[in-house]
Amino acid sequence: MGMELDLSKKEEEILPGKYAPAKFGMGNSNYTLIVDSTQASVEEKYFWMIRYLESKIPYGRDYFGNRGRIMKVKDVYTAGETSSYWGSIEQRRAAQIDKFQQIMANVGNMLKALFQLLRELRIMDERLDYYERGYKGEEAAEVSLKSIWVDMVEGGAKNPGSVTGLSLQLGMVTLPDFFYTVHPKKVEDVEKEVEKLKEGAVNRKVREILARKLKQYMIWKEKTYRELKIGRDFKLKYMRQHYYVIKLYLNWLRPYLNNIQRLQMKESWSDRDIITAFETSKIQLEVLAIKEKYELETLYGNKEERDFKYFFPCVQIKIDFVAIPELAFQQDFQRGAVHRGRSIITVRGLVVTQKDLNDYLKKLEEDDLKLLASVDESILALKDDLEYYLEKAGDIKKDEVKEEKGATVVEPFKAIFLGFKELLGIPDVGKKKEGGRPPKGEEGEAKKVASLDAYLAYKIFKQAHGMLTE
Repeated sequence: MGMELDLSKKEEEILPGKYAPAKFGMGNSNYTLIVDSTQASVEEKYFWMIRYLESKIPYGRDYFGNRGRIMKVKDVYTAGETSSYWGSIEQRRAAQIDKFQQIMANVGNMLKALFQLLRELRIMDERLDYYERGYKGEEAAEVSLKSIWVDMVEGGAKNPGSVTGLSLQLGMVTLPDFFYTVHPKKVEDVEKEVEKLKEGAVNRKVREILARKLKQYMIWKEKTYRELKIGRDFKLKYMRQHYYVIKLYLNWLRPYLNNIQRLQMKESWSDRDIITAFETSKIQLEVLAIKEKYELETLYGNKEERDFKYFFPCVQIKIDFVAIPELAFQQDFQRGAVHRGRSIITVRGLVVTQKDLNDYLKKLEEDDLKLLASVDESILALKDDLEYYLEKAGDIKKDEVKEEKGATVVEPFKAIFLGFKELLGIPDVGKKKEGGRPPKGEEGEAKKVASLDAYLAYKIFKQAHGMLTE
């Protein structure tokens, strides 16, 4: 049976756009069909509507290709906890959750390792800065390196044979002063620099020990500088490997997350149609059919095809289905559910803009992905260091770190979890030019198309299923 209804104010607030007028000019373009039969399945009704809307005129309404598109925006279901259908779905969801947890644990470990690698690279850069400044002749940097050698290598005052320890012996008080003020460029220059101290009446024993300590220091300096350079290059490549492995893991996570979301049943404790002890289920489906082109009649009855640029006709199909699912063996002996029961089909003709569509789909999104947002925040916390070291590794150039305002090296991570538009498949059906106005008469044409297409979908469905029509 069919009937024409007006929505309440509460329902109007969640529409993706404004109502088109009804076909006969009275009320809104809003039609409801109720089919109550234990022999009627929801699958046939859903696919009939889809096929009719995308078929070419006169067999359908031509929402296909470059003329329009159909997208699913809602697909939720629930079932009684004791039903066999609920058990079958929960088994599949548990398998997806296990895989998700395994990959998520790997991502957590990789993030910890990445943080440690970045810390080690910063320490290496700090030490290498002393070496490079020392080689350029900066005395403060050379003195800092010598202090590190005396304290870390020789053991400082605790070691009697160190520069500091020897200074406590008679006649060696001046040894630290000479050690920190004589700066040979190379190991071969040590003897030459020490010999210059003869002119200052420095005794032979001090000069011998000074030459020995400076040579030990210079050999340590050259070896450790080379070691640090090689170690830094290795860690830089290892850090880059971690970065790309994390990206790969995050891309693997996404399909599992989508599967878990799709398999997640809606809470049913307050739903009067779902009784725990009954073999019942409830399905809610919604699709939006958006037309992008229309024909405008010109002089002498000619028709010209034009694009909708700001206002778009939209047919909204909603199906609320309460069923008794039957698990049966079908093709290839696969066990699956067949749904039969009561369907409430709502067909609405609307006029939408891209902003209306985006806002509507955001309202439908109920999960905030807090877990994945925390991963994104972890990556963002390392953003500056990642950009710096990826630039050093040659993966990005300095001018490419920010290709455009707000775009950074962490955009791949943000796109995975915060790319709401891509996640839901929101199409760019149109965009208003900055400072521009919608084309004249476009809204009226959009209303005409939406009104006619919604009415025909409602009427032809009734005719095709043997119902009375006006």
